[in-house]
Amino acid sequence: MGIDSILNWFKLAPEDEDYDDDFADDYVEEEEVRPRYREEKRAAKQEAPSFDDYDEPAPQPKRTSFRTSTNKVVPIRTAPNGLEVCIIKPSNFGESQQVCEVLMDGQPVVVNLEGIDIMEAQRIMDFISGCIFSISGNMRQVSRYIFVFSPKNIDISGDYIKNMAEGDGFNIPTLNKEF
Repeated sequence: MGIDSILNWFKLAPEDEDYDDDFADDYVEEEEVRPRYREEKRAAKQEAPSFDDYDEPAPQPKRTSFRTSTNKVVPIRTAPNGLEVCIIKPSNFGESQQVCEVLMDGQPVVVNLEGIDIMEAQRIMDFISGCIFSISGNMRQVSRYIFVFSPKNIDISGDYIKNMAEGDGFNIPTLNKEF
């Protein structure tokens, strides 16, 4: 009982020659059809292992996420607001604040003061000049009543433009000849 049972347990004991399986001769060996590589991957993803253990939940397959965005080009703007120039013709002093807001947004502004009372136009110029000074911007005179204002990062150039800040000081344009 001792050695024979151990050999049987390890399946090292000599087999009975009288034992014959009838079904072993009937077995026809079939060639295994090997799926293609892609089908193999698809089948591997679809098959989920079965678990008989109800205590532990079945492990979920890891999902990998891929970026679907194909847009790799990022537009680069050369100027803060696309080099737009705003043209404003203020009709009263209250509209001068709109000019300053556009300047503080980084856009150049052309201001047309033609047809406005001289005293009102001077007040508008004083207000806008204060804004230009505070943002370290530039101002140029195109004609007697038309001015171009720009923020610090935008230069103004041209043949018929008079620089308002010539010299060392900051000159406020005077529309009223009484000053």
